[in-house]
Formats: sequence, structure tokens, C-alpha cells
Amino acid sequence: MRFLNQNCPVCNEKFNEGDEIVVCPDCGTPHHRNCYNSLGECKNKTLHNENFSYKVQEESNKIDILIDDNFNKKEEKVNVVNVEFSGDDAKNNENLKSTIEELFKNINGKTTDQVLINQKPSSYYEAAIGENKNYYMPRFLIMEGTQKKFLLNVCAFIFPMAWAFYRKMYKLSFLVLAIYIALTGVTIAPIITNEELMTKAYQCVEEDPTFYEKFISYNSGQNVTFTKNQAELIDIIENVKVSPVITFGTLGVSIAMKIFMGLLGTKLYKDKLTKNIEKVMNLPLEDNQKKSYLKTKCGVTPMFIAVIVGFIEYVFFGNF
Repeated sequence: MRFLNQNCPVCNEKFNEGDEIVVCPDCGTPHHRNCYNSLGECKNKTLHNENFSYKVQEESNKIDILIDDNFNKKEEKVNVVNVEFSGDDAKNNENLKSTIEELFKNINGKTTDQVLINQKPSSYYEAAIGENKNYYMPRFLIMEGTQKKFLLNVCAFIFPMAWAFYRKMYKLSFLVLAIYIALTGVTIAPIITNEELMTKAYQCVEEDPTFYEKFISYNSGQNVTFTKNQAELIDIIENVKVSPVITFGTLGVSIAMKIFMGLLGTKLYKDKLTKNIEKVMNLPLEDNQKKSYLKTKCGVTPMFIAVIVGFIEYVFFGNF
């Protein structure tokens, strides 16, 4: 089937095997028969005078996409402002660029209840996103229209724990925290398993209860006077060597985790919203009540709490 997996320009749903399709004799644009009959004319009729000709769009996986525009008001146009490609296959890049431009052209002039994401009104996603919906909505639409899974999310890459917490993805946030703690444990294991070091540390604390504060000041670069025992402990700590395997292993795991979050964070977020929307749509509530519930249920964590989490992530786990 020539138009399999292409989108009907009226309902924006993909053509499947067995669908009845009407092709415009002037420009070749395919429509579902019911969509064409309900509209009464070709969706792209206004473009016929410009010698518009429909082209079947091919899939490509060789792109990175950056978007910057709004999608939240009726009649407000959505455009792909900046599309950056990576890879050498120029033909596929142009095909995908055309696919994206066609996708956004098809949603212009429609309300967010008419544009669907995962067969659900995109207005539900707007309500669920809350803050920064103008950033996420175009990306959700591109993921829906091109079946892409990887879109770079800089915040999720730099501060994966804080970003997930801010977006109320608490399980994911605590999973990142668990990875940080595990990496910290592996890193400090050579220190806490050193009997000589631990014995000397116990002696120093017994000798001077303020030793810990002195040690913190010493690490921050201040001049501190130590007793003989304390000086010996500092020497032991500085001479404890961490295996290069552990050093590079923990660094590699940390980088892999951040790359995973940076590339798949947006998809994980979209999937999480989809599950919540599916639950809400089955509730016996009015449409505006469902959206209000989604805004509360999903939405974002208060910014000051997210900032605190980000500060903790930076201070305690910034070395990873």
C-alpha cells in the first residue's frame, strides 16, 4: 500500500491496511474516504494554484531536532524554526524535514482538541505538562508524527535527578539517586575498608571532637593546625589510592546514565503523561475537570523544591 503509515491531512491519523483512501486528482494528496466526504474537498485545495504536489514521506533516523515555538492557541501557527541534521544522507534528511514541515502545516488552524497524540487530544497533554508546555508540545508532536524516540533534553542530561523530580517522575528521580549513591559507595569503599585509617580517625575524634570541622576547613583550602595524630590521618587519607578501574568505571556508568536521560528523557516523560491521561479519560468527569485534575496530578513540583534537589545533586554528586 503506497500510503501506508502516511498521515491523513484531515484527521492526522495514519493510513492502515484496508483503509478506504481518496486521492486528490489535482495534487495527489490522500485522505480517508470519510474525511474527504466530510470536508467536501481536498485538504490542500488552497495550494493547488501554487502547483502543490503531494509527496510520500520516507522515514529517517539520522536527525537531531531543535524546536522553538508555541503550540497552545487556536489559529496560532506552529513552525519548525530550526531543524539541525546529523549524518551524510542528504536525501533522507530532506525527506524527514519535509515530513516535519507537513506535520506542522497540517495542525495549523486546528484546536488542540482536534490534534491528537497517541489518539488523545493534545489539549490533555498541555494540561498535564503545565510549565514549559511550549517546549514539550512541539517535541511530542514530532515524536508522534515521525516515530522518533531520541530528542536531546539538556536539563535531563545535566541534572537528571532534579529534572525528573521537577517533572514529578519521582520513581525515576529516586532511581538516579540510587545510582549516585551506589557510585559513591564504590568510590569511597577503599577508604572505609582501610582499618588503619578508620582506627586513626576514631582516635582523632576522641582526641578532638571538632576534628571533623577542621578537616572540612582544610579541604576548603583554609590553614588549619593539626595534632600529630590528625596529621598522620591526613597523610593516610591522601595516600589511599582508588583503582583506575573503579575511577573510570564509575565515570563511565555516570556518563552512560546521563546520556540515557538526555536522549530518552522526553520520551519517558511523554509515556508517563500518556498513562496518566489514559486513567483520567476513564473518570466520570467533565472535560475541564479532567484537565484540572491532570494539571494537579502531573504538572511540576514547586520550583524551590526542585532547586534544592538540584543543589544537592550538584554538591554531593557533582563529581560524577
